[in-house]
Amino acid sequence: MTTGVVVAGVDGGASSTTCVLLDATGRIVGVGRGGPVDHLYRASGQAQTRRALREAFSSAGRGVSGHGVAIRAVVAGLTGLEPDSRESRTAIRILRGITRAPLVQATWDAAIAFAGASAGRAGVAVIAGTGSVAYGRNAKGHTARAGGYGYLIDDAGGGMSLGRAALRAALANVDGRGPATALRPLVAARLGGWAQIRQRVYGEGGGRALLASLVPLVERAALRGDDVARNILQQAGYELGELVVAVASRLKMLDEAFSVFPVGGVFEMGRLVLDPLRRSLRRRAPLCVIRPSAFPPEVGAALLALEAVGVAPTPGMLQRLARSARRL
Repeated sequence: MTTGVVVAGVDGGASSTTCVLLDATGRIVGVGRGGPVDHLYRASGQAQTRRALREAFSSAGRGVSGHGVAIRAVVAGLTGLEPDSRESRTAIRILRGITRAPLVQATWDAAIAFAGASAGRAGVAVIAGTGSVAYGRNAKGHTARAGGYGYLIDDAGGGMSLGRAALRAALANVDGRGPATALRPLVAARLGGWAQIRQRVYGEGGGRALLASLVPLVERAALRGDDVARNILQQAGYELGELVVAVASRLKMLDEAFSVFPVGGVFEMGRLVLDPLRRSLRRRAPLCVIRPSAFPPEVGAALLALEAVGVAPTPGMLQRLARSARRL
């Protein structure tokens, strides 16, 4: 039976939404999932986000239903959301309506990704999923961000930019502007010729998600030794390193030891991206150390919710949480 403080952490993304319920001992008492969230400045986006959050909370609560558990606080990190914005206030209203929690906070996804990755330590999280951003906190508690300005402006090193570079390289080879590359047949097998590519990329349902779905092709070509693909990933690693350096510089951490936490699907390629990231950091932040994330973003959000109700995580609590989080 669940007793004591229970808080909720939410990671709302462009592909799915995850909610965890956490008690004050560091035990996960509920996990739920829902569909993707959408931009809250559109009425349709608000409806979709409300539906996704309701699904996630409903399925998370099944494990503790019947015990009269009330959620004391909710922290939600939603993709595309800026803190202290009109959209964040809309998210708070939606979350209050669903959870009835007395304390609700809505922030952007980088903040909860850092909270989960660092588990309270100082450092910088560099996040490369569909897009890219870096977020960090120093020992004094000051925070800073770099990047995260969206696919039309930035997102260097993110999945969409990798897919776009792959598509550009394949088409440049087709018309003689670029070198031969294994990406050409891989892209053709995945998307077809130019007529099909144009329809898929510029038609309804294309764009960001489609381009990001080409990342495995870049990995496959790079593993085959393709120089074009390897150069794309090397450039991505350097660009992600620049995000880290920008945050560390603003936080005055460049000349001291600090942790760097790579987060997101792009880093699942391992050394293909991590090695150029290390080389980029070695020049400007020689004392930093790349470390694996302690927890996923939804657990980071739950830790922030505990902090909001005055519960500071202890080493024993974090160990218990690590054991509990294995089922996520």
